[in-house]
Order: sequence, then C-alpha cells, then structure tokens
Amino acid sequence: AVTAKQPNIEFHAVSCTAHSQLCRDQKVNSYPTLKLFREGSYEALSFSVKEAKVKNVLFRLGFDVSEKSESGKDHVEENQIARVVPFRVHDVHDAWFDAAMSFEFALKTGIFMTNGPLSNEESSTFHKWLDLLSKTLPDQMMKTHEMITVLLDNFDEAKQSQSNLSKLIHPYLVPDNAQVWRTCTNGDNKMGYTCGLWVLFHIMTIGVVEYNSHNPPIATRQVSEILRNYIEHFFQCEVCRLNFLDMYDNCQIDGCHRLSDKPSLNAHDWRELPLWLWETHNDVNVRLLGERMDTNKQPKPNQFESQQARWPSLYTCPNCWREDRSWEEDEIYGHLKSMYWSGNPSYIKISSESSESRTTFHFSWKVGGLLICSILAMARLLRWSKSHHHSGRHKKVDH
Repeated sequence: AVTAKQPNIEFHAVSCTAHSQLCRDQKVNSYPTLKLFREGSYEALSFSVKEAKVKNVLFRLGFDVSEKSESGKDHVEENQIARVVPFRVHDVHDAWFDAAMSFEFALKTGIFMTNGPLSNEESSTFHKWLDLLSKTLPDQMMKTHEMITVLLDNFDEAKQSQSNLSKLIHPYLVPDNAQVWRTCTNGDNKMGYTCGLWVLFHIMTIGVVEYNSHNPPIATRQVSEILRNYIEHFFQCEVCRLNFLDMYDNCQIDGCHRLSDKPSLNAHDWRELPLWLWETHNDVNVRLLGERMDTNKQPKPNQFESQQARWPSLYTCPNCWREDRSWEEDEIYGHLKSMYWSGNPSYIKISSESSESRTTFHFSWKVGGLLICSILAMARLLRWSKSHHHSGRHKKVDH
C-alpha cells in the first residue's frame, strides 16, 4: 500500500483493436505498452515493462521511496506524498476554447471597474490590447475575432460603459451557466478564468512570432508593454496584478534586455517573447507553490516539487530539460507552439478526488495505470494468416 489511507492503484487493460484512436493518440506502437497517469492529469508517464517494479513505479509518480521502515522494507510515509499536480498536456483546441472563454469573461467583468467611461489611459490600453489580439490570435478562434472586430469598429461606443460593451458582444457570448473551462482547473471551475487568461497570453505571444513571419514585425517590447498595461488596468486579482507588475517593472527574468524596443527581422529575437512569458509563468507557479505550503504549514517544496510546478514536466518533454535543470530553448519553444498554436494529440483524463483534498493540497496520488494490449489484434492477425495459408491466397516472397 502506498499509504494506509490511500492504498489503491487502479490498473486498466485497453485493446488497441477496440480503441484504435486512443492508441494512436497515445502513440502506442508495440505490445505490451505501459503508461501511468497521475490523478487529475492527462499526461502519460511511459517506461518499459521490464522497469515496472514497485519502487520504480512509485518513484516515477513522485514518491520518495528512499526511506526504510523498521522492517527494512521500502515504504512511503504520508507526509512524503508528492504535493504537486504537474501542469497537464492538453489538446490545442481546449487551449483556444479556454482562452476564448477568459477573453469573454474579462469583457463582461473586468473592463469597467468603476462607473462611467474608461479613462484616456484605460481606453488607449484596451484599444491596443484588442488590436494586438486581432493580429496574433489564430484564425480558428473565429468567434473571438468577430467580437474583437465589432469592438474595434465601434470602439467609441464600447468605451463609454459596460452596458454599451455588453450590447455589442451579446450575440457572441456563451450563457453564464455554460461557462465551463476545460484545462488546468483540477476540477474547480472557479480556477478557469485565471488559467484561461494565461493561456490567452501564451497564444498571443506565439502568435506574435507567427505574425512577424508574414508581416512587418511588431517589436517584442511593444507587445510586453501592452500586456503589462492590460494587466495593470483590467486584471481583477490585486495580488496577482501587483506581483506581475513588480516582476515586470524590476526587469526580472531579464525582460529589459531580452525584449527589444525596435522591430527585428530575426526570428530568434521574436521567440524571446513567448520564452520570456513562459519563464515568468513558471516563476509564478513556483512562488505560488511555496505560498500554499507555507499557508498549510507544510514543509517548503523540495527540488523535485519545485521542478514539478514548472511546465512542461520532464515526462511531457524530456528533451526540454538538461540534467542541471536548465532548458533547451528550441525544444521549449517547439513545445509551446504545439500546445498553443499548431496542435497536438488528444489525451485522456483521470478524474480528480474531492475538492477538499485539492483545497488542503494533500493530494493522494490515485494512479490510473493504463496497460495497452494488442492481444486481440494479434489473435485476429493469426487467424487471418492461417486462413490465407489454407486458401492459397497469400503471396510468396522470394528471398
């Protein structure tokens, strides 16, 4: 048993004959294939069946198995259970959906924070934000593009009041009771807005690289300033806003030198923008992890947990990370593009435990082990081969 309270590890066998699409999505190419999924994660951990011993499995799932019990056998204490759910891989269409949801939610709740029209500074910031998104969001986010076009075409009306803005975008909105974000909510839809907003930011920064590849380039510093000012004026979470502004204005993550005030013709310079935002987001994730542990009076995150709070995880993108925990920029950029722009395979999700366990962050890793079997396919192939042998319909191959 992993712990006395949570001893269960679930195993499931899946036939690739009956579930061929799932096997293709999970890149199952041979029999047998073993994949592990942490609770609440779409992210598969793969390794050879020969390595699938208890200690190896627990280690890959984030448990510390170095301690010995009084009997000398390996065991895992309850306070050693990994406390971090890694950022999960998602389908790019989910990313676009959640970004669109957060964009809509912000229009309904985050633009007009006081009565009366937007100030000149707020109005300028909002217009620049809409114009930037119109250039950098993928064409597939069609409804979002239509809303942006309506707002830009009628901006003098939209900036006057929430009522005017709501009237303009009303034909495109999702009903409030249908606002359900798809990714990184860990089962709590209230977390969806902020998560979706980060997704929108990441999509936009990748979109800058794509836009600059085919148009007169936008300076990366100009984009980061628009993002910074949008967060200052229109992001409701005061603590989040102040922390981001402090990081940005004090040139953390070296944004002052990495981002250029002048348009560049160099794709490497453009890529600094999404990489800078990625590093910023990871820095926020690690800081929030430490704050949660401190609030819950738990030990500070260890090195493994701090790494797990970053994304992509080592298991999602093993080529992204070096042994010294530094990263390969080209691999990271390729991963970001696949997540937010060019698309990637669908992933299955293992359902999470109760919200109480999420709130206290005492995650008991309930593991769904997915064993992909092609026995039925092999049996069918054997019968087919035998049938053709007797009928003489098989073709002889000369060697």
